[in-house]
Amino acid sequence: MAPSHCDLYEYRTYMSLLGGDNGKTRALLARNLTKAVKEELTPKQRETLEMYFVHSMTMPEIAEMQGVNVSTVSRSISRGLGRLERCLRYGARELLRQSLEG
Repeated sequence: MAPSHCDLYEYRTYMSLLGGDNGKTRALLARNLTKAVKEELTPKQRETLEMYFVHSMTMPEIAEMQGVNVSTVSRSISRGLGRLERCLRYGARELLRQSLEG
C-alpha cells in the first residue's frame, strides 16, 4: 500500500526539522509518525489534517467541503493533533510543535 500524502508530508517535515545525519533517529520518528497517523487518528481527523496541512486549505474551505461548521473542523484538527502529540511525546513533542508552526 502506498503512503498517503499526509504520511509523506509529515515525513518530509520531520526530516527537514531533524537535519544532520542521525539516520536511525529519523527513521524511528518517521516510522512512529506514520504508524500514529494510521492507527490513532479517526478517518475524519486524517482527512481533515491532510486537507489543512498538505493541501493548505483554510478551515472555512474544509468546512464547506465536508458540510460542517468551521468549529467542527477546528475541533477535529485540535483533537487529531492532540492524539498525535500524545503518541509521539517521547522525543517528538517539540518536532511536532515546530512542524505545525513552520
